[in-house]
Amino acid sequence: MSQQNPYEQLGVAQDATFEEIQAAKQRVIAQVGSDRQLQDNVEAAYDAILMERLKLRQQGKIKVPDGIRFPEKLPNVVPKFTSLSGPNSPSWVRDTFERPDRSQILTTSGVYAALLAAILVPTIASSALPTIIAFGIGFCLYFVNQKQRRFKRAVLGSLTAAIVGTAIAAVMVNYLHMPTEQLIGIHGEVFAGVLVLVMLWAVSSFTK
Repeated sequence: MSQQNPYEQLGVAQDATFEEIQAAKQRVIAQVGSDRQLQDNVEAAYDAILMERLKLRQQGKIKVPDGIRFPEKLPNVVPKFTSLSGPNSPSWVRDTFERPDRSQILTTSGVYAALLAAILVPTIASSALPTIIAFGIGFCLYFVNQKQRRFKRAVLGSLTAAIVGTAIAAVMVNYLHMPTEQLIGIHGEVFAGVLVLVMLWAVSSFTK
């Protein structure tokens, strides 16, 4: 793709309208999926076309709709999600983990902080621990599925978080004999619930 000219990369003719170019950009972005390098190539091709159109406009050769913003006019907008991995990271890492923006992390943190507060109340934990965990899994499904509408991945991530949290708690309590009641004032089942909620929060916040 990199050896094609920008119009060929987007699959449009050189006399295409701005609406056609913008639609082509969105179509090709959807086609390349989550591949960051291919997305960057598409963005670069789009910017190159806009820069060419800007030069033509400045020379009085074309008229440009007022709603079109050229690259040098674009504000520095922080993307909603940026990769936690470096450019040399394996593709599965880049395809799995993301750094959430402020609003996303505040939302997920607020939800799971409320669930953690509830689970740490003895009277609530004794009667509603499974319900709280079920709510935690449900919120994780919702948050992850909202990002890319990939429900199977959301289910897999939520179940993995629940299993890993439970397994860590079992190892610490049953095999390492960690005295959770003496150290942090909660018994083993509640400790397991806390770890599960923390894992669900991490999956909700940092995975695609």
